[in-house]
Amino acid sequence: MFPPLMTRVKRRIARHLPTKPFTMRNNAPLVSFTFDDVPDSAYVNGAAVLDEYGICGTFYIAGGICGTDDTYWRLIEREHVRDLHVRGHEIGCHSFSHVAVDELDAREMEDECRQNLLAMRELCPDIEITNFCYPFGVVSLPRKLQLQKHFDTCRGIFEGVNAGTIDLGLLKVIELYDRTLSRDKLRHVLRSAHDRNGWVIFYAHDVTQPPSLMGCSPALLRTVIEMVRAQNVACLSVRQALPAIGYVSKRKPSFDVDQLNALL
Repeated sequence: MFPPLMTRVKRRIARHLPTKPFTMRNNAPLVSFTFDDVPDSAYVNGAAVLDEYGICGTFYIAGGICGTDDTYWRLIEREHVRDLHVRGHEIGCHSFSHVAVDELDAREMEDECRQNLLAMRELCPDIEITNFCYPFGVVSLPRKLQLQKHFDTCRGIFEGVNAGTIDLGLLKVIELYDRTLSRDKLRHVLRSAHDRNGWVIFYAHDVTQPPSLMGCSPALLRTVIEMVRAQNVACLSVRQALPAIGYVSKRKPSFDVDQLNALL
């Protein structure tokens, strides 16, 4: 069932209105590998493949649903989040309860992010959560403006290569799905990134064989890495990529860190 017309209009405005424009200043293309929700296979298989190649990925975690069963997979356990962090991978925010942000008011959105940070701090006291991903890819203008103040970037699910002047409030992606990422499409994406000094952000959910409709096989992940490496393109987490494009953080955390630490 489609959402009401006004909801669709509001989402479209938020998608197409750049609210955090930034002109990239890198002199070479970049690639990031990101995983949403983080099914256990993304931890077991996906992170293992990245580790083989010495690549740090970005894993967007919703702490309130860790260790639960979804329709297509079981989600990562809390102790596995800690292990990813220890291994050098970036942990991003995917809200706490994995809810569409346009269903929340400002206070509820703050609570979602605060709860998620608290959950991550319980696991990893030294963790910094600096990048966000919209659950379900849903975005609204008020929540976009709110979130981009507190996170360096917010990532969506709309396809494209980030190049030139980009919107850090809604970064574009390329699906890392077996069903959609053909070799021809991959070559086209990498050619575009090379020609435009672009930043390609791949995203997937599960990493298994066979994958779900929103996932990739370990073989596809290796193929993509090999093709990227063959072109001498740097593979960086989202956090690592930001200094490479010349971005200096101006985020303003919406929570009292000392107050959070007192709760631990």
